[in-house]
Parts: sequence; structure tokens; C-alpha cells
Amino acid sequence: MNFEWNENTVRWYQDAERYTGFFKNIAELVGPKVAEHSSLCDIGCGIGLVDLELSKTIDSITCIDRHPYAIEILKQRIQAENIRNITPLLMDCNAIEAGWDVILISFFGSRELEQFLPRCKKLIAVVGRKSQTELYPEKYRKFQKNTSEEVEGNLNSKGIAYSLTETAFEFGQPFRSEEDARAFIRTQSHDINPGDLAGFLAERLVATGKEDFPLYLPRQKAVGIFEIEGRL
Repeated sequence: MNFEWNENTVRWYQDAERYTGFFKNIAELVGPKVAEHSSLCDIGCGIGLVDLELSKTIDSITCIDRHPYAIEILKQRIQAENIRNITPLLMDCNAIEAGWDVILISFFGSRELEQFLPRCKKLIAVVGRKSQTELYPEKYRKFQKNTSEEVEGNLNSKGIAYSLTETAFEFGQPFRSEEDARAFIRTQSHDINPGDLAGFLAERLVATGKEDFPLYLPRQKAVGIFEIEGRL
């Protein structure tokens, strides 16, 4: 995987959530699907943006990620906001031994879902769809994200029943300056040449007229939300 949690990537994710409310929108869709349950585990939680929203509607959330910086940022956030029903754990998902009412897996961690079914009563997977605009030139992609089309094909091939909700929300990237935008693209596309960088920003970057985030890369992010009955 070519993604790393650090000061900049955390800030960009937090800025994007502040600007678009993407994870709040996801939580509003997932919330009713877990309403009758009391415990949830988010596998590959990152900095826990969806969990911070879901904590308002579910009794207990365990957040698991193998990236120390992401878990530390989440710990700082729940302490600052005095959130008492989120437990962040630094661990690999393959070390899981406990069980929960619901396991939530979103985006990066959504491969081989069936391995987690014995650990929950219900599994929810939020997966990006293939047809969406990216935030950097496609030819520089190195990490191939899982897609909802691939998840659907995998579940069908294994005879695993599921329900699927498809939707799309705005989840672009706001910037505080043009240099901030260039740094973001370089982080996403390490080998990008200056010409491609300038051309991409000239084509895609828009002025917002906002003081805090004067520039923005628009993107509609299409997602599929899978619900699968667990075996716990």
C-alpha cells in the first residue's frame, strides 16, 4: 500500500471531512443498519472519522488499525471531546479473537470479507465503486483499491448472500493554498512530472471564494454498502 498516515495526510482527511461531510453522510446511512445492535468493531479505522459520528448512536465501538499514528490521532480526538464509548486498538486485523454485534470494514480493508463473518452477527462493508473521478492523474496509480464491483463478484462466486445499497457523495479535497494542492498531488503521485502536475491542477482545481479553503478539487465518490449476515 502506498498510503501513509502522517501530519499532512491526517490534515487533508480532516479538511475534506470538514468541507464535504463525507463520513458524516456515510454514518447517517450506516446508522440505521446497526440501530438494533450495541457493539461495533471498525477494522482498518484510520483516524476514525465515521466512528466519531456513529458513537452518537451505538453503545460501544472498537477501532482497530495497524498504523500507530492514526490510532494516536484518534485517541487524542476522543480524549479532547470526552468520548467514552470508542476504544482504539493498535493491532493487525488477523489477530482478532473477540466478537461483536457488527463489524464495519470500509475502503482499504474490504478484501476477503468472509474471514470476519465468524466474529460478528452482521458485517457491513463500505467500498468505493470503479467509476469515479480520482484526485490525481490515474496513470500514476500504484495501489489498486478494492471496488464494490469486485466485492460483489467475489460474494456471488462464493454463494454468500448480501444486500447492497449504492450511493454517491461529494468527497473532494479542499486546499488552503496552491502549494498545499501541489503537495497533495505529489503525495498521491510520487513520480509525477511537473508538466502533468501543472496540467492536472489547471484542468481540475477550482476557486471556491472561501477564506479558509480557497481552492478545491471536486470529486463525487460513488460507494456500495454491503450488508452480510454474520455467523456469531
